Amino acid sequence: MAGSRLFRVLAVAVLSAGIALAAWHAPPIRGLEADLIDARFALRGEHEARDVVVVAIDRETLEQVDRQWPYPRSLHARVIERLRGAGARTIAYDIGFLSPSKPKEDDALIDAAAADDVVLATSSVENGEPRILRREELEAGGARIGIADFPVDDDGAFRHLQGRLDGIPQFSVLAAGGDPDAPERPIDFAGDEGTIAAIPFHRVLAGDFDREQVRGKVAVVGATAPELQDMHPVLDGGLMSGPEVHANAIQTVLDGYPLHDASTWLGILMIVVAPFAAPLAALTGRVVPALAAGAAALLALLVGSQLAFEAGVIVPVAAPVLAVALGTIGAVALTYAIEVRMRRRTRTAFERFVPPSVVDEVVERDEMTPKRVEATVMFCDLRGFTALGERLAAEQVIGALNRYLEIVSAAVFEHGGTVVSYQGDGVLSVFGAPLPQPDHARRALAAAEQILDDGLPRFNRWLADSGLSERPVNIGIGLNSGPVMAGSVGSSRRIEYAAVGDATNVASRLQALSRDHEQRLFVADSTYVALGDARNGLVDLGEIHLAGRREPVRVWAR
Repeated sequence: MAGSRLFRVLAVAVLSAGIALAAWHAPPIRGLEADLIDARFALRGEHEARDVVVVAIDRETLEQVDRQWPYPRSLHARVIERLRGAGARTIAYDIGFLSPSKPKEDDALIDAAAADDVVLATSSVENGEPRILRREELEAGGARIGIADFPVDDDGAFRHLQGRLDGIPQFSVLAAGGDPDAPERPIDFAGDEGTIAAIPFHRVLAGDFDREQVRGKVAVVGATAPELQDMHPVLDGGLMSGPEVHANAIQTVLDGYPLHDASTWLGILMIVVAPFAAPLAALTGRVVPALAAGAAALLALLVGSQLAFEAGVIVPVAAPVLAVALGTIGAVALTYAIEVRMRRRTRTAFERFVPPSVVDEVVERDEMTPKRVEATVMFCDLRGFTALGERLAAEQVIGALNRYLEIVSAAVFEHGGTVVSYQGDGVLSVFGAPLPQPDHARRALAAAEQILDDGLPRFNRWLADSGLSERPVNIGIGLNSGPVMAGSVGSSRRIEYAAVGDATNVASRLQALSRDHEQRLFVADSTYVALGDARNGLVDLGEIHLAGRREPVRVWAR
């Protein structure tokens, strides 16, 4: 009996190891492995990137520099000279200069950039060579040109760098003075977006910055403002601007690639050994020791992988975890099916025929369970878009709609709101759910004002610049505060987040008032009261009868 039991538990362990080895490089396991590596970065925490600084073309710069993007190249030339004068070790310019502009502007850029302390980025390769403005002159002066791309993981994230891409030296490796023939290595991120020190571009342009922030460092110049669309997924699905990704990569090379993947043989050994703990504990013939051994093996694996990570070694975790899980499940199932079932044969007939439960308890996150909350609902609808759409091709309509929705969503997210749904060119958002926000009314008003004062003008400028419409479109926004039922709703096939209630209906009716009034933002009295001293000059329109409601609503507007 003991021999057959040992054979069975060893068979469970070997089978578990075999399945885990076969699944090691399958897409789901690779995706889980990437998530677990991201978690190790988060547990390790931030560390100083002492040799790099980002010169950021951020929102502050877009507001302060009185030039339309893309900026004239003479401004970039001035920034290069400022950084050089401040003692920057290398000036890494993460902005593509692909085509000629005005000759005088191009000459200014070439004069400043054609030097051995400048590395320029491009994302274009032509006939096996990097494509960039007047490349021969730049390289003759000592400038180096690198490809700005990174290897892309299965989930679209940047986590690695290598010396060459498409045969062209990689921009970050060149900027760090690294080996262009280096193999693919993990980027040792200093932290999330904003961890690396940054200086606004406009301050460098004006010479109003601390030179010590630059002296002896690699200065990475590039666009960090989200609206300039150089944002990329990195750790744990978070977004990071291209310049900061490069800064992390440059520091990684300067530090001698602190992280490296464990050898394949170590990974195989971990997968083979991992599933044995629970099956061996199951030799006692009891379930609890098998569960405890499986949990201990899992804990040891996770703790050990974190310690190895902090020592610079990335060991595989997902496949060994799968092996532990399979070994534990197999050991418990085997113990239950053979040992426990055999003992239960001696019980009374009543015990043997107790029916199993017919319903399993469904556990959901509390914040996703529909609940009644106090919130402010914002409904935003574009005016004139239908007429515009009739004049445009279908792909142009979709492009314009996506641009508008991105602007509105960014404002909502920036102020902590939740985008509930897109309804054509309408956007329904809620502030105060799923997480409670005591200042939900103020957040909603701030988001609405950002859309009106910044987002809508930018959208109309984009329409004009794109040649889609010289005539600006307008917008209507309704805000209403009150109780809503917020949470996940749907069927077994599809789940969505919803905010349902009279507050939502009133917000929708309020935005429609923009058809008959000169104002564009309409605030219900409930929101006005909740705003307190943050009312920002709202005008009282008095009580207004809204469609579908018997009682009038007092409305404030701007």
